[in-house]
Formats: sequence, C-alpha cells, structure tokens
Amino acid sequence: MQAATWLQTKGTTQWDYYLTHLEENTQEILDSILKGNTYILMKENKAIATISLEDQPTEWDTDIWGQARNNNDIVYLHRIVVDREYAGKQIGEKLIEWAVQLVKGQGKQYIRFDCLRSNKGLNTYYQRKYELKGIANIYGEHCKYEIVV
Repeated sequence: MQAATWLQTKGTTQWDYYLTHLEENTQEILDSILKGNTYILMKENKAIATISLEDQPTEWDTDIWGQARNNNDIVYLHRIVVDREYAGKQIGEKLIEWAVQLVKGQGKQYIRFDCLRSNKGLNTYYQRKYELKGIANIYGEHCKYEIVV
C-alpha cells in the first residue's frame, strides 16, 4: 500500500485499486507468492523490494496483450515495488536486470510488462531502456513493453 499511496502523490492512478479494493486484489498477490513467482529482496531482515514474474499469463495479461502464440516463451512482469527508503538506488533497474538473467536461464525469450499511459514518470523511466511496443486501450490506456532476453 505504501507504493500505491506514493504513486497517488505523483498524480497517477496506477495501483489505486490496492487502496480502494485491497481485499478483492489480495488473492492475485497471494497466488503469485504461493506459486513461487514473487521474489523479495531483503536487507537485514527487512523486505526492501519485490518483483513478480508470472510464467503463465493472468487474465489481465491476456486482456492487455491478447493471446500469445507461445506462452511457454513469455514471462509477465508485475508489481515491482521498492521501499521508498531505498528509492533512487537503481534497485528497480537491478531487479529487471536480474529478471532478464533468470528468465534467460529458464529458456524463455521475452519479458512483457505494462503501465498506465498516464504514468508519465514510469513511462519515461521504462523508455530509457525499453522500446514501447504499443498501447492497449483497455482499463484505460496502458503502455506495453517487451524485453527480448
């Protein structure tokens, strides 16, 4: 919730549903953890960052990306969160770099992720390294990114 609250201060509605409908969205997070698809970066017994890498598309992913030709080649990245105390230390960038190596080691070819088009800060951050692959006009406008690993 810390990340969603911080995003609101940046003028974006990214992750507002975690503030307004947390109970309805908790199961997706728990399922990812139970499947071993959520990774937590710890420092001195404190969680400072997390990233989720889903090896099968969620309903959300299918809505945003459509049906993939071969889902066995694709990992969907969700919920990169960095504790605000550790902001500005390139932890998010390093998590993505780590994810690329992990996914490559699994024999996958692509990492896909998205964010709200209105989230200018996050899109600027992503577009420094990743090509914008398109805009999905569902649940608002979402910018789509894909990394070839």
